[in-house]
Amino acid sequence: MPDTEEEFVLVCEFPAGNSQGRRFHELLDVVGAVQEAAEFIGRCHFAVNPDRVAVFYRFGLWADDIAALRSRVPPGRLDVRLSVRPDKVVDGVPRVLEFRMAIRIDGSPCGAGDASLVFLAPGVHTNHRRHSRAALLAACGTGGATASAGAPVEPAALGYADPRDVLLRNPGTADGRLSVDVVLPPPVDGEIPARVLLEAVRQVSLYSAVRAHGLAAGRITLASLRAHFRGYAEPDLPLRCAAVWEPLGKDGSGRRLAPVSLSLIQADRAVLETTTSVVEEL
Repeated sequence: MPDTEEEFVLVCEFPAGNSQGRRFHELLDVVGAVQEAAEFIGRCHFAVNPDRVAVFYRFGLWADDIAALRSRVPPGRLDVRLSVRPDKVVDGVPRVLEFRMAIRIDGSPCGAGDASLVFLAPGVHTNHRRHSRAALLAACGTGGATASAGAPVEPAALGYADPRDVLLRNPGTADGRLSVDVVLPPPVDGEIPARVLLEAVRQVSLYSAVRAHGLAAGRITLASLRAHFRGYAEPDLPLRCAAVWEPLGKDGSGRRLAPVSLSLIQADRAVLETTTSVVEEL
């Protein structure tokens, strides 16, 4: 198989209700659609065996034009141009696909991204899951631990209206750092989807920008994200996010821009490490 990029175009609607009452569409809305399309491309175009398990281990997104992300009614059409390069090819079949993304809303360029997707053999994936869970349970104690409870972060601090959309609990700040518990929704097929973990990171990023720099909660959105998946998140074990905010800056148009470094942690082990930036449009 030649080591060359091939082009695909993904066209879809924004998830129903995701932008209701919010100022911006979210770049993260592309994650689920891209993952589904990526698995389809791997299996139908690159002959990846259907029993292999597709896992993102790297994902990056960044906005090129914040104005193009403004919410609209009706929500508009999302299209993503995918440039796909096969890697780690064995017997003509790639074990990894590398993606570059160009994102448009109603034909207007608004952002870009890249990602790496690995296709694991079922036995390898099962062993990884088993060993990861055993290590986390050992660190938590043989009986495991109960997931954190408590009142959610005030929805208005994230620009939300419904507390049921908020994943964050029990925030605490000290010395330029934020620590907050993350309450996860029910797993899908026993696992927490990458999209859910990235949504937790997005919420912590927004909350950090509001708490640290006083950005207006209803006028901010994620401007960039770069994520590295380090392990599996267990749905029944406590998960927390540790965030460190950096000095406030400005984007190329003079908007206030808040960089944040974050880790999602279970039993003192990082399952996801990210850097993000949050932009404010007044």
